[in-house]
Amino acid sequence: MRALVFEEKERPLVKEMPRPEPGEGEVLVRMEVAGVCATDYHLLKGGHLARFPLIPGHELVGRVEALGPKVTGLRVGERVAVHPVVACGTCVYCRKGLPQHCLHFQALGVTRNGGFAEYLVAPAKNLYPVGDLPPERAVFAEPLGCVLWGLARLGPILGEEALVFGAGPIGLLLLQGLLLAGATRVYAVDPVAERRDLARALGAAEAFHPQDLPALREAHPLGFGVVAEATGRPEVVEAMPSFARRGGRILIFGVHPEEAKAALSPYEIYARDLSVIGSFSLPDNLAEALAYLREGRVRVEPLVSEVVSLEALPDHFQNRLQGRGLDRIKTLVRL
Repeated sequence: MRALVFEEKERPLVKEMPRPEPGEGEVLVRMEVAGVCATDYHLLKGGHLARFPLIPGHELVGRVEALGPKVTGLRVGERVAVHPVVACGTCVYCRKGLPQHCLHFQALGVTRNGGFAEYLVAPAKNLYPVGDLPPERAVFAEPLGCVLWGLARLGPILGEEALVFGAGPIGLLLLQGLLLAGATRVYAVDPVAERRDLARALGAAEAFHPQDLPALREAHPLGFGVVAEATGRPEVVEAMPSFARRGGRILIFGVHPEEAKAALSPYEIYARDLSVIGSFSLPDNLAEALAYLREGRVRVEPLVSEVVSLEALPDHFQNRLQGRGLDRIKTLVRL
């Protein structure tokens, strides 16, 4: 089969690979559509659990090609979305409903081969039938599942005003999720004009360039009940408490470099009753994400900037490494 392989740090290439065979409890999936995620760029740079060589790709939709031994409940030809987290199911965190914190954590496209390839092998329990949901929508189930987990981590949002730093794919999903969860108004911050325009089109009360933050602060002197970031920039994290109201919640969602540090004032967090909340990956909530997508409660088509082929992926990643194409929002891969 043809696959994109990260051979080593900053070296992506398409090459012939052996087609995998499903073992007991596993399924061979013929890939249809995959989404490119910021995590993929981190992996290519050698961060975030990177192990080379690796076939990346963890936002995945395809059709069941073959069933391994002892697989039931799925049929050949059925379209499925793939949950990338491979958990043991028995450790303390799995039993607490946190498979993304499994003591034996693995993830398709992160620690084991993923779906930027013609075929993928995945545990049968990780596959969710999507019915007639178009693959270009169903492929957003994994990132939307991550957003739903972030919203669950925040707790009740009804009646709050929120501020989101970053209007890329995750920021725009967060924006919509906050509104669905009951936020009265959501504001966005992003340096790219097209992304600000899209944030407004998707429901933002207003979208600001970072240079206009003093005006935002002046217009909202008491701050926001929820301040979230989807940037992966430590300097944004450092600024977030100053935009939170007393008793407000700060959500760190972006994937930051492992070595990054952000200076926060413990006294400010204590004196203003602020909550600083992290959100990592997703639990077993892909079915809920698919339900939102099926009902059209979350708009994802406007997020897609381009659809590329497998053969075009090395150039795509090289361009990103060189700082080109940063204005694009979501790239999908048709396989």
